[in-house]
Amino acid sequence: MNQKRGIALLIVLALVLASFAGCGGGGGGNGGGDSAEYSADNPIVLRLASDAPLEHIATGLNNDAAAMVEERTEGRVKVQYFPAGQLGDYNTVYEEVVRGSIDLAQITIPEAIDPRLGAPYLPYYALNYDEVKVLYAPDSFLCQELGKLTAATNVRFLGIVLEGFIGQGYVKEPTDVFTPGTNKYVKSRSPSMVTFYQPMEDLGFGPVSIPYGEVPTAIQTKVVDGWVGGTPNMNYAWVGEMINYMYVNYIHAEATSYVMSEKSLSKLTPEDQEIVIGVFEEQSFNSFTLAEENEREYMKKLEEDYGVEVIEFTPEQIKVYADFVRETSWPAIEELLTKELMDGFRKEVGLL
Repeated sequence: MNQKRGIALLIVLALVLASFAGCGGGGGGNGGGDSAEYSADNPIVLRLASDAPLEHIATGLNNDAAAMVEERTEGRVKVQYFPAGQLGDYNTVYEEVVRGSIDLAQITIPEAIDPRLGAPYLPYYALNYDEVKVLYAPDSFLCQELGKLTAATNVRFLGIVLEGFIGQGYVKEPTDVFTPGTNKYVKSRSPSMVTFYQPMEDLGFGPVSIPYGEVPTAIQTKVVDGWVGGTPNMNYAWVGEMINYMYVNYIHAEATSYVMSEKSLSKLTPEDQEIVIGVFEEQSFNSFTLAEENEREYMKKLEEDYGVEVIEFTPEQIKVYADFVRETSWPAIEELLTKELMDGFRKEVGLL
């Protein structure tokens, strides 16, 4: 609760300061910095934070983005990348982005600010890669709504980073795994976000709310039997040596976000603002192509390197789960995400 109040106070402070400075939210451009303040000989350095491990699709995208920014600004702007939660977890990082003490981030936007920011993780919003490329596209209803919400905190939303689809990794085999709603007789680490916790509870996986950074320890010490919250890539990098089963059931798109502090953006010239924004929008788009290839690669690596049994749900089995979750879990999630937003998602799904 104290953390939520702290974030809320930061948001109020950011908005007050923005009103005095005349800064926009997330919509129009800023006036830009004085080009004399930085140059190729005296570059401005932007800090990019992420909790992605070193061997991860997002780390590759972020390293490439840093190189692209430096090249396209001819050395005037550099991006220093901090992976693996070096600058804190996603809650801390977003607070710092609001302040402007961290310039850029590739993170899960914390729903402590506004529950609607958990919308990218709406369970079974997209059921496959064809659907996710439509529903999570830069011009999608989802991205437009996220842009409005982050703008209220003086943070620019730059796009979704699709890392793949989230599944579930376990030390022991859950019972009756293909039947939604039955007791699976496992304890499953879940983020506290309603978009995760509610479907885990409804499906019968016994959710236990544990912070992301404590997942390996929780599995090793048998506090939980497994977890939800990771793609095959993340399971490989994070808990591959610990788990015996990986269920690829497409329950959530792993859709983190690129965000940038408007304070940091305003330090750049209009030309460099356009370049930096363009690079991260481009990497967002590139992630959609890379994610599916990455998923296949790490499903294979889990099997070959760690002997994990990878169980991939068929489209029919995914639909059984999806129908159950949309009927059972979505109404409860709607209480926090609001009827207006959920009706928008239902409409988008209906247009597929």
